[in-house]
Amino acid sequence: MLGGALLAACGGASTSTTVDGLAIGTPENPIKLPVTTDAIADGLANETGTLEILNWADYLNPESIAIFEKQFGVKVTTSIYDDEAAAIAKLRNGTFKPDLIFGMSATGLAKLIAADILQPLNKSYIPNFGNVIAGLRNPYYDLDSQYTVPYMIYGNGIGYRTDRIDKNAFTSGNGYDLLWDSQYKGKLGVLDAPRDTLAMAMFRAGNFDANTSDPAIIKKAGDDLISLREATNPKVDILAYTELPAGNRDLNFTWSGDLFTALQYLPEGVSPSVLGFWYPPKTITTNDFFCITKTAKAPVLAHQLINFLSDTDNALLNREYVGYQPALETITVDLLISSGTIPESLIDALVTPERYDAALSQVTLDPAVDALWLDQWTAFTAG
Repeated sequence: MLGGALLAACGGASTSTTVDGLAIGTPENPIKLPVTTDAIADGLANETGTLEILNWADYLNPESIAIFEKQFGVKVTTSIYDDEAAAIAKLRNGTFKPDLIFGMSATGLAKLIAADILQPLNKSYIPNFGNVIAGLRNPYYDLDSQYTVPYMIYGNGIGYRTDRIDKNAFTSGNGYDLLWDSQYKGKLGVLDAPRDTLAMAMFRAGNFDANTSDPAIIKKAGDDLISLREATNPKVDILAYTELPAGNRDLNFTWSGDLFTALQYLPEGVSPSVLGFWYPPKTITTNDFFCITKTAKAPVLAHQLINFLSDTDNALLNREYVGYQPALETITVDLLISSGTIPESLIDALVTPERYDAALSQVTLDPAVDALWLDQWTAFTAG
C-alpha cells in the first residue's frame, strides 16, 4: 500500500486558488474544483456504437480493449497524443472530441477545468473506485475526485542499458551527470516534457523545488540543458520504451513505467537484464488519471471503461502490456515482484511506498511563471 506524507497531503480542507482563471490546488492547499454542470443521472443504460478515447500511444492493452468491446458490445476507437499541452489545445479547439481521456496529469487539470472541457463523474457507475490507493481517492488537485480517477503511478529517473553502463555510475557521484557526459553523445535521450526535464536539471544543481518561480533558478536550468545539448546532443522525445530495448540509446531520462513497457520491445533472444533504472533519492513521483469530457456522446460507457480498468484483474492484464503500475491499493509492489513479471534489473523502477512518501510533486504554475519555464524549454529545443 502506498501512503504516508505525500498522500496525507491530498486530503486536507479545500482552499480555492484561482490565477488568471485557473483553479490551482497544491498538496499544502488542496482544492475542490468548481462544477458547472451536473453529473449524469444514476441507472442509465449503456450507449451503443462507439466509445472514443484520447490516449498516449501504447498506453492501453489491445487485449483489454477487446475484452471490454465484447463484454459491452461496442467498438472502442483511439486518438493519440504525445504532448499534454498540445492535446489540451486540440481539445479546446475541437480537433479532439473524445468521450474519455487517459493519462492527463495534475499540471494540466486546471487548464481542462478553465476551458470547461470536463464533466463531473457519477461514481455509482465506478464501484471499483474503492480499489484506488486511499490517498488518491481524495487528491489535492481534485478533492472528492469530482472529475478524475487515478490510472497509473510512476517516477522520474534514468533508464539505461546495463550491458553498457554499470549501475554504480549513478551512485558514485551525481547520477544526473551521465546525461552531460560527452562519451554518450548521440546515444541518449531526455523526455519531451518541459516541466519534467527542466526540473531534472534543477535537481542536478541541488534545487529541489519542482514548482519554483525563481527566475534565476529557471534560467540556470535552461542554460544547463543547453550545455547538455552541446555535450551530448540528446534526442528529445517520449520513445525511451522503444529506443533503449532496440539498443539505439545507452541511457534516457524518462518515466519509470517506460522501462516495464520496454520489455515488450526487446529483440528476440535479448535478456530483460539489459534494462536498468536509476530512481533518484529525490525526484518527482506522481500519477495520471482518467476524465470524461463534457461533450461525451457515450458518458455511461466512459464510466464503464474507467470501472473496468479499476478492477484488479483487468488492471493486471492491462499492466502486462502498458508496463506502468496501476494506482490501485490491491496491486502492491510485493504482488508485482512475486508475479515474476518484474526482472531483477528493474525492481529499482517500482514505485515503493518509501519512494512515494519521499516524492516531490508538480503542481499547476501561475501562467506568468509557466511562461518562464516554457521560454527556457524553447531555448533548449530550438538549438
